[in-house]
Amino acid sequence: MKENVRLKSFPNGIKIVISEDAAFEDVLTEIGEKFKDSGKFFGKAKLAVSFEGRKNTTEEEDAILDVIAKTGSVNIVCVVSKENEDVFDRAVGAVQQMMESDSAQFYRGDLTGKQVLETEQSIIVLGSVHKGSCVISKKNIIVLGGLEGSVYAGVDGKAHFVAALSMNPESVRIGEVKGKYKGKGFLGRRKTTAPQIAYTKDEEIVFDDLTITEELLQNLE
Repeated sequence: MKENVRLKSFPNGIKIVISEDAAFEDVLTEIGEKFKDSGKFFGKAKLAVSFEGRKNTTEEEDAILDVIAKTGSVNIVCVVSKENEDVFDRAVGAVQQMMESDSAQFYRGDLTGKQVLETEQSIIVLGSVHKGSCVISKKNIIVLGGLEGSVYAGVDGKAHFVAALSMNPESVRIGEVKGKYKGKGFLGRRKTTAPQIAYTKDEEIVFDDLTITEELLQNLE
């Protein structure tokens, strides 16, 4: 019997390789079987997933994620493109350091139109924040996707940060400091360079590649 689905691992994630000519019903069945059988290997890990081979629609990807959630023990936190697998891994490493001493809320999905997401905790958006939408957090904001909308971190007035896989926001406010991004962001299918972080320094908002140092972490606590 032809195998339509293969699973490969990458740092902090699972790559699902699907035969291009596979019928979607067969794909769902095989994915359910594979994740059920691999539960003892993956455990209850929180992982990203990427797809290769067959071109799936958004609805089909959602159906695949539902099957994984129902049959497997892993927690899929987001979907990344093949090109962004390494970028995601670097971002996860930095995020883990930053969130060690802080509880955070997760939001899965994209923010579009005039949607506003507001929270009293730090927030990790497992998706993109598109133009016109806004994220407001009392503490930190992390976008594991593209950031093109507006963000307001540090509503409590303390030194916090905004981080994103792809940084190109309309406006950024951290505490009482406002700023605009002057770099070049990349979204969608275009090439992503490095995740970036925005934080305050000398009453200005600074944008840097997401290579976190102990000194910076201490300043952001």
